[in-house]
Amino acid sequence: MEVGVYYYPWYGSDFHYGSGYLREHLVPPQSPVLGKYNDQQASVISQHIEWSKQANVNLWAASWWGPGGREDTTLLQHILPSSDLGSLQIAIHYETEGRTNKYDTLDNVQSDVEYIAKNYFGHSNYFTINGKPVIFVYQAGLLFLYGLLDKMVDLMRTAAQNEGYKDIYIVGDGAWRNPSLFFVPGIALVNALTNYDVYGSLNSDVYAGQEAVNQYYAYQERWRNYSHSVGADFIPAATPGFNDRGVREGNTPLSRQLTNSSEFGSLFRAMLQQAVQLVDDSTGGLLMITSFNEWHEDTQIEPVNLANATSIDDSATGKYYTDGLAYEGYEEAYLDILREETASR
Repeated sequence: MEVGVYYYPWYGSDFHYGSGYLREHLVPPQSPVLGKYNDQQASVISQHIEWSKQANVNLWAASWWGPGGREDTTLLQHILPSSDLGSLQIAIHYETEGRTNKYDTLDNVQSDVEYIAKNYFGHSNYFTINGKPVIFVYQAGLLFLYGLLDKMVDLMRTAAQNEGYKDIYIVGDGAWRNPSLFFVPGIALVNALTNYDVYGSLNSDVYAGQEAVNQYYAYQERWRNYSHSVGADFIPAATPGFNDRGVREGNTPLSRQLTNSSEFGSLFRAMLQQAVQLVDDSTGGLLMITSFNEWHEDTQIEPVNLANATSIDDSATGKYYTDGLAYEGYEEAYLDILREETASR
Protein backbone atom coordinates (compact mmCIF):
# COMPACT_ATOMS: atom_id res chain seq x y z
CA MET A 1 0.00 0.00 0.00
CA GLU A 2 1.17 3.54 -0.79
CA VAL A 3 0.27 6.37 1.61
CA GLY A 4 0.53 9.93 0.33
CA VAL A 5 -0.01 13.27 2.03
CA TYR A 6 -0.60 16.73 0.58
CA TYR A 7 2.47 18.65 1.67
CA TYR A 8 2.89 22.46 1.81
CA PRO A 9 6.46 23.70 1.21
CA TRP A 10 5.43 27.33 1.66
CA TYR A 11 6.49 28.05 5.26
CA GLY A 12 9.25 30.64 5.46
CA SER A 13 10.46 32.89 8.24
CA ASP A 14 7.02 34.53 8.12
CA PHE A 15 5.22 31.14 8.36
CA HIS A 16 3.51 31.56 4.98
CA TYR A 17 3.30 35.32 4.65
CA GLY A 18 2.01 35.77 8.20
CA SER A 19 -1.25 33.95 7.52
CA GLY A 20 -3.11 33.01 10.66
CA TYR A 21 -4.06 29.57 11.83
CA LEU A 22 -6.64 28.31 14.30
CA ARG A 23 -4.35 26.98 17.00
CA GLU A 24 -2.47 30.22 17.58
CA HIS A 25 -5.82 31.70 18.69
CA LEU A 26 -6.61 29.02 21.24
CA VAL A 27 -6.39 29.81 24.96
CA PRO A 28 -3.75 28.71 25.67
CA PRO A 29 -2.22 28.52 22.15
CA GLN A 30 -1.27 25.17 20.61
CA SER A 31 1.78 25.55 18.39
CA PRO A 32 3.43 23.12 15.99
CA VAL A 33 6.11 21.04 17.72
CA LEU A 34 8.62 22.77 15.41
CA GLY A 35 7.13 26.20 16.11
CA LYS A 36 6.49 28.63 13.25
CA TYR A 37 9.14 26.94 11.18
CA ASN A 38 10.97 27.66 7.96
CA ASP A 39 10.70 24.50 5.87
CA GLN A 40 13.86 25.33 3.94
CA GLN A 41 15.85 24.44 7.06
CA ALA A 42 17.54 21.05 6.89
CA SER A 43 16.44 20.18 10.43
CA VAL A 44 12.78 20.81 9.58
CA ILE A 45 12.96 18.75 6.40
CA SER A 46 14.65 15.90 8.26
CA GLN A 47 12.01 15.92 10.98
CA HIS A 48 9.16 15.96 8.45
CA ILE A 49 10.74 13.00 6.66
CA GLU A 50 11.17 11.13 9.93
CA TRP A 51 7.56 11.74 10.94
CA SER A 52 6.36 10.69 7.49
CA LYS A 53 8.22 7.40 7.70
CA GLN A 54 6.85 6.89 11.21
CA ALA A 55 3.29 7.17 9.81
CA ASN A 56 3.86 4.88 6.77
CA VAL A 57 3.85 7.89 4.45
CA ASN A 58 5.99 7.44 1.35
CA LEU A 59 4.70 10.27 -0.89
CA TRP A 60 4.45 14.03 -0.56
CA ALA A 61 2.14 15.63 -3.15
CA ALA A 62 3.67 19.08 -2.84
CA SER A 63 1.76 22.29 -3.46
CA TRP A 64 3.26 24.10 -6.45
CA TRP A 65 2.45 27.67 -7.52
CA GLY A 66 4.80 28.27 -10.42
CA PRO A 67 8.46 28.50 -11.44
CA GLY A 68 10.65 30.40 -9.01
CA GLY A 69 7.96 30.61 -6.33
CA ARG A 70 8.56 29.85 -2.69
CA GLU A 71 7.32 26.29 -3.01
CA ASP A 72 9.36 25.62 -6.15
CA THR A 73 12.52 26.97 -4.51
CA THR A 74 11.99 24.93 -1.36
CA LEU A 75 11.46 21.74 -3.34
CA LEU A 76 14.32 22.15 -5.81
CA GLN A 77 16.94 23.70 -3.57
CA HIS A 78 16.20 22.13 -0.20
CA ILE A 79 13.88 19.10 -0.15
CA LEU A 80 14.95 17.12 -3.23
CA PRO A 81 18.67 17.57 -2.47
CA SER A 82 18.20 16.41 1.15
CA SER A 83 20.40 13.47 2.08
CA ASP A 84 17.63 12.31 4.43
CA LEU A 85 15.04 11.86 1.68
CA GLY A 86 15.74 8.15 1.31
CA SER A 87 12.86 6.38 -0.43
CA LEU A 88 10.35 9.18 0.14
CA GLN A 89 8.75 10.22 -3.16
CA ILE A 90 7.69 13.70 -4.30
CA ALA A 91 4.96 14.64 -6.79
CA ILE A 92 3.73 18.05 -7.92
CA HIS A 93 0.27 19.13 -6.74
CA TYR A 94 -0.57 21.66 -9.43
CA GLU A 95 -2.43 24.59 -7.88
CA THR A 96 -4.84 25.15 -10.75
CA GLU A 97 -6.72 28.09 -9.30
CA GLY A 98 -3.55 30.13 -8.93
CA ARG A 99 -1.93 29.06 -12.20
CA THR A 100 -5.07 29.73 -14.29
CA ASN A 101 -6.02 33.07 -12.70
CA LYS A 102 -9.06 31.41 -11.11
CA TYR A 103 -9.88 29.32 -14.20
CA ASP A 104 -9.74 32.27 -16.57
CA THR A 105 -6.76 31.27 -18.74
CA LEU A 106 -4.57 28.26 -19.53
CA ASP A 107 -1.67 30.38 -20.78
CA ASN A 108 0.71 29.13 -18.07
CA VAL A 109 -0.01 25.42 -18.33
CA GLN A 110 2.29 24.26 -21.12
CA SER A 111 5.32 26.26 -19.98
CA ASP A 112 4.66 25.21 -16.37
CA VAL A 113 4.67 21.52 -17.20
CA GLU A 114 7.70 21.87 -19.46
CA TYR A 115 9.47 23.44 -16.48
CA ILE A 116 8.24 20.69 -14.14
CA ALA A 117 9.33 17.98 -16.57
CA LYS A 118 12.77 19.53 -17.01
CA ASN A 119 13.40 20.16 -13.30
CA TYR A 120 11.51 17.39 -11.47
CA PHE A 121 10.64 14.35 -13.55
CA GLY A 122 14.20 13.11 -13.91
CA HIS A 123 14.87 13.06 -10.17
CA SER A 124 15.12 9.57 -8.68
CA ASN A 125 12.64 10.53 -5.94
CA TYR A 126 9.96 11.82 -8.29
CA PHE A 127 6.82 9.69 -7.97
CA THR A 128 5.71 7.56 -10.90
CA ILE A 129 2.88 5.12 -11.56
CA ASN A 130 3.52 2.50 -14.24
CA GLY A 131 6.67 4.39 -15.14
CA LYS A 132 4.82 7.66 -15.78
CA PRO A 133 5.61 10.83 -13.76
CA VAL A 134 2.57 11.82 -11.70
CA ILE A 135 0.95 15.27 -11.46
CA PHE A 136 -1.98 15.95 -9.14
CA VAL A 137 -4.35 18.52 -10.66
CA TYR A 138 -6.39 20.52 -8.15
CA GLN A 139 -10.07 21.11 -9.02
CA ALA A 140 -10.17 19.07 -12.23
CA GLY A 141 -13.92 18.85 -11.77
CA LEU A 142 -14.27 22.63 -12.02
CA LEU A 143 -12.03 22.68 -15.08
CA PHE A 144 -14.37 20.19 -16.73
CA LEU A 145 -17.40 22.26 -15.72
CA TYR A 146 -15.82 25.31 -17.37
CA GLY A 147 -14.98 23.31 -20.51
CA LEU A 148 -11.22 23.57 -19.92
CA LEU A 149 -10.13 20.12 -18.74
CA ASP A 150 -9.63 18.53 -22.15
CA LYS A 151 -7.44 21.40 -23.33
CA MET A 152 -5.50 21.47 -20.07
CA VAL A 153 -4.78 17.75 -20.21
CA ASP A 154 -3.65 18.07 -23.85
CA LEU A 155 -1.34 20.95 -22.93
CA MET A 156 0.15 18.98 -20.05
CA ARG A 157 0.78 15.86 -22.12
CA THR A 158 2.23 17.89 -25.01
CA ALA A 159 4.54 19.74 -22.62
CA ALA A 160 5.84 16.47 -21.18
CA GLN A 161 6.42 15.10 -24.68
CA ASN A 162 8.33 18.25 -25.60
CA GLU A 163 10.74 17.41 -22.78
CA GLY A 164 11.15 13.79 -23.81
CA TYR A 165 8.50 12.11 -21.68
CA LYS A 166 6.20 9.92 -23.72
CA ASP A 167 3.34 10.30 -21.25
CA ILE A 168 2.46 11.45 -17.74
CA TYR A 169 0.01 10.17 -15.16
CA ILE A 170 -2.57 12.85 -14.32
CA VAL A 171 -4.56 12.56 -11.10
CA GLY A 172 -7.71 14.70 -11.32
CA ASP A 173 -9.38 16.12 -8.22
CA GLY A 174 -13.08 15.69 -9.00
CA ALA A 175 -14.77 13.03 -6.84
CA TRP A 176 -17.04 15.63 -5.29
CA ARG A 177 -19.99 14.64 -3.09
CA ASN A 178 -22.81 12.71 -4.78
CA PRO A 179 -21.44 11.11 -7.99
CA SER A 180 -22.68 12.57 -11.24
CA LEU A 181 -22.69 10.96 -14.68
CA PHE A 182 -22.06 14.47 -16.00
CA PHE A 183 -18.40 14.22 -15.01
CA VAL A 184 -17.75 10.72 -16.39
CA PRO A 185 -16.34 12.10 -19.70
CA GLY A 186 -14.00 14.23 -17.59
CA ILE A 187 -12.74 11.19 -15.69
CA ALA A 188 -11.85 9.58 -19.01
CA LEU A 189 -9.44 12.45 -19.71
CA VAL A 190 -7.24 11.75 -16.69
CA ASN A 191 -5.47 8.64 -15.43
CA ALA A 192 -6.99 8.60 -11.96
CA LEU A 193 -9.72 10.35 -9.97
CA THR A 194 -9.41 11.53 -6.38
CA ASN A 195 -10.91 14.02 -3.92
CA TYR A 196 -8.75 16.68 -2.25
CA ASP A 197 -11.49 18.57 -0.39
CA VAL A 198 -12.71 15.76 1.85
CA TYR A 199 -14.29 18.30 4.21
CA GLY A 200 -16.43 19.83 1.47
CA SER A 201 -17.40 16.48 0.01
CA LEU A 202 -18.29 15.03 3.39
CA ASN A 203 -21.06 17.65 3.42
CA SER A 204 -21.16 17.65 7.20
CA ASP A 205 -19.97 20.07 9.83
CA VAL A 206 -19.42 20.26 13.59
CA TYR A 207 -19.54 16.47 14.24
CA ALA A 208 -19.68 14.27 11.15
CA GLY A 209 -20.99 11.12 12.87
CA GLN A 210 -20.63 7.60 11.52
CA GLU A 211 -23.62 7.92 9.18
CA ALA A 212 -22.06 10.81 7.26
CA VAL A 213 -18.75 8.95 7.01
CA ASN A 214 -20.58 5.89 5.69
CA GLN A 215 -22.42 8.02 3.13
CA TYR A 216 -19.23 9.73 2.02
CA TYR A 217 -17.48 6.45 1.28
CA ALA A 218 -20.56 5.00 -0.37
CA TYR A 219 -20.42 7.96 -2.75
CA GLN A 220 -16.66 7.50 -3.15
CA GLU A 221 -17.19 3.86 -4.07
CA ARG A 222 -19.59 4.96 -6.80
CA TRP A 223 -16.96 7.43 -8.05
CA ARG A 224 -14.51 4.52 -8.08
CA ASN A 225 -16.95 2.47 -10.16
CA TYR A 226 -17.41 5.35 -12.62
CA SER A 227 -13.62 5.69 -12.89
CA HIS A 228 -13.20 2.01 -13.68
CA SER A 229 -15.99 2.15 -16.25
CA VAL A 230 -13.90 4.55 -18.37
CA GLY A 231 -10.54 2.91 -17.72
CA ALA A 232 -9.30 5.28 -15.02
CA ASP A 233 -7.94 4.44 -11.58
CA PHE A 234 -9.25 5.71 -8.26
CA ILE A 235 -7.40 7.14 -5.26
CA PRO A 236 -9.40 7.41 -2.00
CA ALA A 237 -8.72 10.09 0.59
CA ALA A 238 -9.21 10.89 4.27
CA THR A 239 -8.79 13.91 6.56
CA PRO A 240 -8.57 14.43 10.34
CA GLY A 241 -10.91 17.47 10.49
CA PHE A 242 -11.20 21.06 9.26
CA ASN A 243 -11.18 24.61 10.62
CA ASP A 244 -10.13 27.55 8.42
CA ARG A 245 -11.34 30.40 10.64
CA GLY A 246 -7.78 31.44 11.31
CA VAL A 247 -7.52 32.69 7.72
CA ARG A 248 -11.04 33.34 6.46
CA GLU A 249 -14.70 33.62 7.44
CA GLY A 250 -17.68 31.53 6.45
CA ASN A 251 -16.96 27.83 6.94
CA THR A 252 -18.32 25.86 9.85
CA PRO A 253 -15.54 23.79 11.47
CA LEU A 254 -15.51 20.00 11.40
CA SER A 255 -14.47 18.45 14.69
CA ARG A 256 -11.72 15.87 14.93
CA GLN A 257 -14.11 13.94 17.13
CA LEU A 258 -16.58 11.72 15.29
CA THR A 259 -19.30 12.68 17.81
CA ASN A 260 -19.27 14.98 20.82
CA SER A 261 -18.61 12.00 23.08
CA SER A 262 -15.96 10.34 20.88
CA GLU A 263 -12.23 10.59 21.48
CA PHE A 264 -10.03 12.99 19.54
CA GLY A 265 -8.86 11.39 16.31
CA SER A 266 -11.97 9.25 15.99
CA LEU A 267 -13.08 10.95 12.76
CA PHE A 268 -9.71 10.26 11.13
CA ARG A 269 -9.71 6.66 12.24
CA ALA A 270 -13.28 6.09 11.01
CA MET A 271 -12.44 7.56 7.62
CA LEU A 272 -9.23 5.56 7.22
CA GLN A 273 -10.97 2.31 8.04
CA GLN A 274 -13.18 2.77 4.99
CA ALA A 275 -10.72 4.57 2.70
CA VAL A 276 -8.28 1.65 2.75
CA GLN A 277 -11.01 -0.58 1.31
CA LEU A 278 -11.21 1.55 -1.85
CA VAL A 279 -7.57 1.61 -2.98
CA ASP A 280 -6.69 0.31 -6.44
CA ASP A 281 -3.94 -2.24 -6.99
CA SER A 282 -3.12 -0.44 -10.25
CA THR A 283 -1.87 2.60 -8.28
CA GLY A 284 0.07 0.48 -5.82
CA GLY A 285 -2.83 0.84 -3.40
CA LEU A 286 -2.42 4.63 -3.15
CA LEU A 287 -4.34 6.48 -0.41
CA MET A 288 -4.12 10.27 0.01
CA ILE A 289 -4.34 12.28 3.23
CA THR A 290 -5.46 15.91 3.37
CA SER A 291 -3.01 16.96 4.77
CA PHE A 292 0.43 16.74 6.35
CA ASN A 293 0.86 20.41 7.22
CA GLU A 294 -1.95 22.69 6.02
CA TRP A 295 -2.10 24.54 9.35
CA HIS A 296 -4.35 27.33 8.01
CA GLU A 297 -7.24 24.91 7.49
CA ASP A 298 -6.32 22.68 10.46
CA THR A 299 -6.25 19.54 8.33
CA GLN A 300 -2.68 18.80 9.39
CA ILE A 301 -1.46 15.57 10.97
CA GLU A 302 1.91 17.15 11.71
CA PRO A 303 2.50 17.02 15.49
CA VAL A 304 1.40 19.85 17.75
CA ASN A 305 2.69 20.43 21.27
CA LEU A 306 1.00 18.56 24.09
CA ALA A 307 -1.82 20.57 25.65
CA ASN A 308 -5.12 19.94 27.38
CA ALA A 309 -8.26 20.27 25.28
CA THR A 310 -9.79 23.73 25.10
CA SER A 311 -12.74 25.32 23.31
CA ILE A 312 -11.80 28.88 24.30
CA ASP A 313 -10.10 31.25 21.89
CA ASP A 314 -8.83 34.83 21.99
CA SER A 315 -11.76 36.37 20.07
CA ALA A 316 -14.14 38.84 21.69
CA THR A 317 -16.72 36.08 22.23
CA GLY A 318 -14.16 33.47 23.19
CA LYS A 319 -15.48 31.05 20.59
CA TYR A 320 -15.32 32.64 17.14
CA TYR A 321 -12.38 30.51 16.02
CA THR A 322 -13.43 27.28 17.72
CA ASP A 323 -17.19 27.61 17.22
CA GLY A 324 -17.37 26.03 20.66
CA LEU A 325 -15.52 22.87 19.59
CA ALA A 326 -12.71 21.49 21.71
CA TYR A 327 -9.15 21.13 20.42
CA GLU A 328 -6.33 19.22 22.07
CA GLY A 329 -2.57 19.44 21.75
CA TYR A 330 -2.32 15.98 20.23
CA GLU A 331 1.45 15.46 19.82
CA GLU A 332 2.03 12.50 17.42
CA ALA A 333 -1.45 10.99 17.76
CA TYR A 334 -2.43 11.35 14.10
CA LEU A 335 0.82 9.86 12.88
CA ASP A 336 0.07 6.89 15.13
CA ILE A 337 -3.50 6.53 13.86
CA LEU A 338 -2.34 6.62 10.24
CA ARG A 339 0.34 4.01 10.91
CA GLU A 340 -2.06 1.73 12.78
CA GLU A 341 -4.79 1.84 10.15
CA THR A 342 -2.46 1.27 7.19
CA ALA A 343 0.11 -1.09 8.73
CA SER A 344 -1.47 -4.37 7.65
CA ARG A 345 -2.55 -3.24 4.17
